[in-house]
Amino acid sequence: MTDPRKPRLLTGDRPTGPLHLGHLVGTLQSRVELQDSHECFVIVADLHSLTTRWKREQITELPARVRGMVLDLLSVGIDPTRSTIYLQSGVPAVYDLTILLQMLTPVARLSKIETIKDMANSAGLEDSEVPLGLLGYPVLQAADILMANAELVPVGGDNETHVHVARELAEHFNEAYGQVFAVPQPTMSTTPSLPGVNTIVGGSERKMSKSLGNTINLSDAPDEVARKLRTLPGPAPGEPGRPPLFAFAEAFIPVEAESLRGDYDRGAIGFAAVQDRLIRAIDDVLAPIRERRASFAADKGRVEEILVDGTITARKVAYETLAKVRDAMGLEPMWAGLVQATQARAEARKKPFYQGGS
Repeated sequence: MTDPRKPRLLTGDRPTGPLHLGHLVGTLQSRVELQDSHECFVIVADLHSLTTRWKREQITELPARVRGMVLDLLSVGIDPTRSTIYLQSGVPAVYDLTILLQMLTPVARLSKIETIKDMANSAGLEDSEVPLGLLGYPVLQAADILMANAELVPVGGDNETHVHVARELAEHFNEAYGQVFAVPQPTMSTTPSLPGVNTIVGGSERKMSKSLGNTINLSDAPDEVARKLRTLPGPAPGEPGRPPLFAFAEAFIPVEAESLRGDYDRGAIGFAAVQDRLIRAIDDVLAPIRERRASFAADKGRVEEILVDGTITARKVAYETLAKVRDAMGLEPMWAGLVQATQARAEARKKPFYQGGS
């Protein structure tokens, strides 16, 4: 159910793998908090996943991935009575809006976006293999944002540029055709990105990422979380910078992080003790998340019901927005004029409307 009294927010993720601790500290915790002050739309962006995962065998994985992602969202505290969780591909109006926004988007603007190149590299694509859908990824993302008339978009740093594309398109459209869209504002997490774990070679040297497979997932069992945390390298006492293990300490035990680092540098505690303290702290965070996840998973059909209900709400909002866009551009009046003329002809000839004829 929409609430016009609150400013609207849109956020979401691609269902390309389980949500993880990096998502939790990056955007998920703020999404939960913003439910009180904003009307929240949370997109399960399955169309976006096709930009790099379009093969048939990858698409057949989507139903399980979508369900897993909704469970992750519900488990962290996204409340379906306060947030609209919806499936992107279940909102056909976003296809139409994307095409119309493409007409306003210079190719040169898209080709300069570094994250598109990063996504192509992560997918192992050469320049000659990059599909149009990946190049136009920010336009589809803009359509998602503008379809909902979202005023606020919580994002990680790698998606901030995409929100700026949405802002540019909203301003361009409003100037060309009249005021239709709210101009969205990105909001960034103040928590630095978490490093990955060494489940892959050099995993802790890069940020935690689904595409790299160096994650601690929200759905991981306690033993698995402990195993992954113990793969992090031990810094030398007094080592400058932000060693991976202490980056986790800053995120999950910020009150203790500084003193813990000081004790370690002085040799008062060992590396294993720091690991043990972090394992306990992260398990304290994940325990209620696991409990909520298990509860929703056990309620047969509930996850699907939540997603269908949210998608129906999103479809209604999207069609309302698309109607305003078509009207502002003159497309709807043109079609209405054609229908009116055809109907008048049918009535004059005393023939049923739409029957056709010479």
